[in-house]
Amino acid sequence: MTTTATSDSPKITEYSFASEGLAPCAIFALLGYYVHSHSGDAVSNSDLLFSIGFLAYVVVANTIAFENNQLQFNHLKENMIQFEPMGKHSLGRGQFITEKSFLIYFVLSKVLGFLIPLVMIFAAPTEIATMVTPSLVVVIAQAVAEPSTAGCHDVLRMTIPIGYNAYRLYGPLQTWAIDSYGLYLEHATGGSWVYAFNVGLAWVNLVFAAYNLFGFLILRALPLYFDKDETPRVEMAYTLLPIAKKNKSKKV
Repeated sequence: MTTTATSDSPKITEYSFASEGLAPCAIFALLGYYVHSHSGDAVSNSDLLFSIGFLAYVVVANTIAFENNQLQFNHLKENMIQFEPMGKHSLGRGQFITEKSFLIYFVLSKVLGFLIPLVMIFAAPTEIATMVTPSLVVVIAQAVAEPSTAGCHDVLRMTIPIGYNAYRLYGPLQTWAIDSYGLYLEHATGGSWVYAFNVGLAWVNLVFAAYNLFGFLILRALPLYFDKDETPRVEMAYTLLPIAKKNKSKKV
């Protein structure tokens, strides 16, 4: 951690992934590995490839196309603004994190998409656990990706929730919702409530993810990043290639 300050200005501490983001990433990565190791063949290779590959893409893109977000960090330093990835620089430039309605929305998303499915893969019948696991793995992968990319350019930070939600919506969630109803019909005469609950949870997650992607993330959160003063534009060296011009953003 390095600090920038003058005699009459507040100290500006540079963001460090090792001290602020590594711990939550490691915890969720270990949880994801544990869930996957107990899932058998439930998680497809495409689920794993996207979960890991999309994060790798964002990190590489931040290095090549946005020069490790140096332009934006320089802008913050010049204006003596402390970078707060979990505060005023969180999703939507911090406009949502203090709103009660968003906090309820956030908690609800974690209960529906993470906590209940996590319990179900250990407590529910095997065929239900198999359906739930792929969606849960993608949710955990997103939980790893968000703190991992906290220091990336705003454009790339927004692609994390949008990308993982889109893949989950049209991949694991859609499959879970469709297959859960077929499984329910197979056990309808048995009267077991867990199969009905599985159908309800799957479809609630599907609807919630659809609104989260097309309603909240794209129409509500994304437009907040269109301000070029708040999100400095990186000059590109070529018309079609996303490669930043050299020597355009020097460290302050």
